[in-house]
Amino acid sequence: MARWTIKDAIKLYNIDNWGAGYFSINKRGNVCVSPSENVKNSIDLKQLVDDLIKRKIKPPILLRFMNILEDRIANINKAFQTAIKEYDYPANYQTFYPIKVNQQRQLVEAIAKYGKKYNIGLEVGSKPELIAALYVSSGKNIPIICNGYKDTEFIETILYATKIGFDITIVVEKIFELESIIKICQNTGITPQIGARVKLYSKGIGKWASSGGENAKFGLKITELLYAVELLQKNNMLDTFKLLHFHIGSQITKIDKIKNALIEGTRIYCELKKIGVNIKFLDIGGGLGVDYDGTKTSFYSSVNYTIQEYASDVIYQVKNICEEMQIECPNIISESGRAIVAHYSVLVTDILNTRSNIETINFKTADYKSKNISQTVKKLYDIYESIDKHSLREDYHDTIQLIQEANSLFNLGYLNLHQRALVEMLYIQIVKKISGLLDKLKNIPEELQDFKLNLRRTCFANFSLFQSLPDSWAIDQIFPIMPIQRLTEKPEDICSIADITCDSDGAITNFVGSEGPQNFLPIHHIEKNEDYFIGFFLIGAYQEILGDMHNLFGDTNAVHITFTKKNDYQIETVIVGDTIFESLKYVQYNGSEITKTIRDNLEKQVSLKKITIEESIRFLELMEKNLNAYTYLFD
Repeated sequence: MARWTIKDAIKLYNIDNWGAGYFSINKRGNVCVSPSENVKNSIDLKQLVDDLIKRKIKPPILLRFMNILEDRIANINKAFQTAIKEYDYPANYQTFYPIKVNQQRQLVEAIAKYGKKYNIGLEVGSKPELIAALYVSSGKNIPIICNGYKDTEFIETILYATKIGFDITIVVEKIFELESIIKICQNTGITPQIGARVKLYSKGIGKWASSGGENAKFGLKITELLYAVELLQKNNMLDTFKLLHFHIGSQITKIDKIKNALIEGTRIYCELKKIGVNIKFLDIGGGLGVDYDGTKTSFYSSVNYTIQEYASDVIYQVKNICEEMQIECPNIISESGRAIVAHYSVLVTDILNTRSNIETINFKTADYKSKNISQTVKKLYDIYESIDKHSLREDYHDTIQLIQEANSLFNLGYLNLHQRALVEMLYIQIVKKISGLLDKLKNIPEELQDFKLNLRRTCFANFSLFQSLPDSWAIDQIFPIMPIQRLTEKPEDICSIADITCDSDGAITNFVGSEGPQNFLPIHHIEKNEDYFIGFFLIGAYQEILGDMHNLFGDTNAVHITFTKKNDYQIETVIVGDTIFESLKYVQYNGSEITKTIRDNLEKQVSLKKITIEESIRFLELMEKNLNAYTYLFD
């Protein structure tokens, strides 16, 4: 057999296609991380995790590679500048980061820092997000766009912030908002910067297609848009209308859907210019997708275009229509949050359960020729002994029939528990033997195409799916998952991943494969007491902020890392994960009251001589230790 190589591992996990140049495998067989595609220095992920554990930072650990943010911002802006130059576009481009994608303060501050030379802006959709953006942008002249449903207080805050010097555009989503804006401006004398979101007929594709179209949640219909123009004109405020915005959804997988929206949105812009609206900016919203599975297709976890193709189509379509209609080209804004932050964070955790020898022991020690063994069990053993590539299909069918027969016999009382266990062990051995034979066949029978799934076992990983990868549970989002070590060895096992919550939904059964999504994750034989780590990649968008506290598993430990010039790293920030005390506090339990209540109860038990003083003290010590401990598991 051919020797297993790192190239085989790269192909197996499709890392070159979803990794975007940030992730690779080094000579040690460990996953490594780079700040960009074109640099040689990298961080060994397994070595990093080992170093963090030495620092008493335990898995699960969320690793945030801040320099990747810088590279993502640069890539998007360079793509647009390339397109502007290629098509001789006469206006500018500007990136806005929609902070709903991930509002973590250090992340938003890093984006503001790295995006300064590109005049990056922040987009918000609520009062809390506005306050966060005002904090980050104070003294930095960072422009802000306000979308979302707005009450009077929200509008007033925006307008007064504008008056004291913040560069804020308030986007009208509903007509009543515009009426409130006009009224407040008349009362205060504040001159606003107004934008309007329009509902396009064009729709996106995939899980967020409902964000666009005529029935979209937000935006003005064409009749409402024209009414808004009349209302502004009537109140001598038409010159405050500076921006037209549209949005057809997140993670747009097909470039033609983006083109259709661009054509429609640009024509609306041109028509507004024709009737005297002096719009300066066309905000094309979000939608720039991430290739999570590396297939480069229109599958919902992928995209069939590159960043450069996206930027080129935006610039070309807008310029082409503006020239056709003889209208001045607008400055273009995009809100590409997912594409900026998805790659920057990786969750690493350990597999908790290790291989058991029970299958081999029971199988080898059983006496299948004993007179007391059921004929059904003997037939299964005969199949195991005789099966070959010529009898493969027939023996598989007979095995399934005998397994059903054995279960019926057990339910009727003709098969005891010991023999029921032997049936289970024989089935496992037959499956393994069939799988080995299938690996040698060129043409696999149709009913055995997915046979490998019979060998899939459940591996428990030390994390909460609901806290760290909520989209995997909620919308079946596929994220790249793979071991971060031993990749010079061929993975011999396949598994699904289960988390440590008590919910049966806390499991992952869809994974990135070499030829598209697959229903298993290849892993290595895990040795007893081995620290075997897996990484969950491309989880920077939405996952860190949407996570919930199912079973009261809280935020994980998080570490912010920057690259140094000498192929090394520096830890910038360590954010300690939630303790049990903190998780309980979220649901209104007070740690001190818990301890007092338990102590009082223990004293009663001691007085009744149900436990000793030493036992009560030990129990209290355990309670106090647990209250101050990480919510996740560790030895």
